[in-house]
Amino acid sequence: MSITKPIIFANTPYITGTNISLQELLSYKPHAKLHLHPAASAAHRQLAGNYLAKIKGRGMEFAEVRRYQAGDDIRTIDWAVTARTGKAHTKLFQEEKERPVFILLDLSDSMIFGSQFVFKSVQACHLAALLSWQAKQRNDRLGGIIFNQEEVAELKPTGRSKGLMTFFHQSERLCKSQPLKPVNSTQSLFTQLKRLSCLVQTGSQIHLISDFSQLDQNCQKLIAQMRRHNQLNAWQISDPLERVLPQEALQARLKINSLYGSGFFKQKGALQQYQNDANERQINVHKLFTKQGIPLYQLSASIPLMEQFHVPAR
Repeated sequence: MSITKPIIFANTPYITGTNISLQELLSYKPHAKLHLHPAASAAHRQLAGNYLAKIKGRGMEFAEVRRYQAGDDIRTIDWAVTARTGKAHTKLFQEEKERPVFILLDLSDSMIFGSQFVFKSVQACHLAALLSWQAKQRNDRLGGIIFNQEEVAELKPTGRSKGLMTFFHQSERLCKSQPLKPVNSTQSLFTQLKRLSCLVQTGSQIHLISDFSQLDQNCQKLIAQMRRHNQLNAWQISDPLERVLPQEALQARLKINSLYGSGFFKQKGALQQYQNDANERQINVHKLFTKQGIPLYQLSASIPLMEQFHVPAR
């Protein structure tokens, strides 16, 4: 759904509001070292875990075998070497220095909407840029899935600046604000989650960035599957007009365009029904993620991204 003539104000440097530029994405580099937390809200306080907290059980890589010493964990005993030498030996491991980070970036038609500051698709790209810079700061390898209504880019995790710049270039290319039109497309959220589940590696960090308008039980199964062996965060991008329409909508004959046709709000009770439907959708999204123990962070497209985070005092 989109307003016929979206009102977009963008006073922030480099931000157009409807599309993104490489310069916008590069501008988040200074925030790479900050330990950010989503701005507090009643919903956020109920979620466990910190933003970008280290994943428990991060992958361990085998280093060497040495003689068993008092205090060593018996679960790490190398029984093959012990049997061969006749003396107890234990395995030593070192923490992997590079962890795969995957970002699912939804730029489909429902994301091409904005009423005050930027389109949801643009805000999603800004968030993905911030998370990408954070990953590079930690020397993690970056990959993911970026898709719009017609096309998808599948990016295998790559380290250094190559993975970062590849992700930025694909984000810029696929974040296009085009007139809504019926499209026979297979680039659904379910399709991309299925693609992502085949791409991720055990012990990865996964960020899902979307409005989750296509979230259903089939998507839930794939998310639960990835959640078992990975750290997963869900980031929901929304716009105020998706939750509540102004009372003036009826008097102003607000025209609504969608992929399924156009129409005006003129029936009595339409505004209340609109809000009820929006609340029900949000409750279902919240239930799905909390059932899996996955943090759901909500960000608005009506406010600059960095104003929705706070930096904890040191």
